[in-house]
Amino acid sequence: MKIGLIREGKLPPDRRVPLSPAQAARLIGDHQLSVSVQSSSVRAFSDQEYAAAGLQPVEDLSHCDLLLGIKEVPVEQLIPGKTYCFFSHTIKKQAYNRKLLQEILRLKIRLIDYEVLTDDHGK
Repeated sequence: MKIGLIREGKLPPDRRVPLSPAQAARLIGDHQLSVSVQSSSVRAFSDQEYAAAGLQPVEDLSHCDLLLGIKEVPVEQLIPGKTYCFFSHTIKKQAYNRKLLQEILRLKIRLIDYEVLTDDHGK
C-alpha cells in the first residue's frame, strides 16, 4: 500500500499532521508500507524533518492509494479514484460542504472521515 500525506489546502492552513516523521518511518520499516509526503511550508513538522526520517518530500501524490490529511480538501485538489482520510465535516450535512461531498461522489473517491471512526462501544 502506498500512503500519501497531503499538504493542507484549506485556508487558513492547519499545522497538524496525520503522521509524524517518526510514525511514517515506522510504517515503512515495520510494515513495509510506502509513505510519501507532499512538501509543505506550514506543517508542524518541516520537510527537512521528514527527509531526515527517510521521506523525501514530493509534489505529486497521484501514485498513492491512501491520502491522509487533517481538514477538508479543496475540491480542485481532489484526485479521482483515490481513498482519502480527513475531517470532511459532511456527516452532519453542513450546507457549506455539500459541493465537497458531491465532488467526492462524482470523482468516485472513497472517503474515510475521522469524525465517524468509532470503537466497538461507539466512542
